Amino acid sequence: MRSCVWWESRHETGGFPMTRLLAALLLVLAGPARADPVTDSLFAEGIFSALPAGQEIHYAHVRNGPAAPEFLPVAEGSMVLARGGPEGLVLTVVADGRSRKLPEFPAGGGNPVLLVFLESVSRSMATLTGGSPFYIRNRIKDALRAGGDLDEVSQPLGAGTVAARVVTLHPFEADPNRGRMGDFAGLSLRFVISDSVPGHFLSLSADTPGAATGYHETITLMDDGKDGK
Repeated sequence: MRSCVWWESRHETGGFPMTRLLAALLLVLAGPARADPVTDSLFAEGIFSALPAGQEIHYAHVRNGPAAPEFLPVAEGSMVLARGGPEGLVLTVVADGRSRKLPEFPAGGGNPVLLVFLESVSRSMATLTGGSPFYIRNRIKDALRAGGDLDEVSQPLGAGTVAARVVTLHPFEADPNRGRMGDFAGLSLRFVISDSVPGHFLSLSADTPGAATGYHETITLMDDGKDGK
C-alpha cells in the first residue's frame, strides 16, 4: 500500500540500512514494470561478471547543502568498488578521511553505488526537511518504477568521448506534500550511463534549485574508473 505519511520520526538505528534498502529497491525490478527502458538502464544486471579480482573501480563523492543538525556534508569523498568473494562485491566509502566498508553485495546484481546514492539522497532530504525517510524512499521508488526522461548524448571521458544515456527523474513534481518540502519539491535526480565504462555509471547527481543555497550531491566515475586512473 502506498505510504502517504510525510511527517514521522526520521531517526533510524543500525547505521546504513543497506540490506533493507536493497530488498526494497529490488521490488522495483519485479514484474512487468521493469520493461521500462529507464529502469532497465539504471538496474542492468550482470555488469560485473567480467570484473577480475584485484581490479578496483573508483568514484569521487561530494555532498553539500544548508547547515543543519545531523546533515553531514562531504567535501572530498570517494567510493571504491571491488570484487569480494566469488559471488560478491565490496564497496568502501570514504568521507573526509573516514572509511567504512559496507556489507557485501551480490556480484550478479546491479551497481551498488546506485543504491548507496539513493539512500544518501533519502536520508539527506529527511534530515533537511524533517520528512519521513520511508515516505521519501517510496516516492523515489515510484519515480524509478514509472521511468523518466531519457536522452542519448556523447559524454567526455579522459581524452575522448563515449556514447551515453542521461536519465532524469523529478520524484516530487506532482507530490501532494510538495508544499511542505521546501526546495526539495524541485529535486532532480540525474544519471549518466554508458556501457563503455565499468559499472556503467559515469555520474549520479541530486540537485535542488539554487546553486549556492540548495542541496547538491554527486558521485562521479574517476576517469575510466579502473584503479582510479
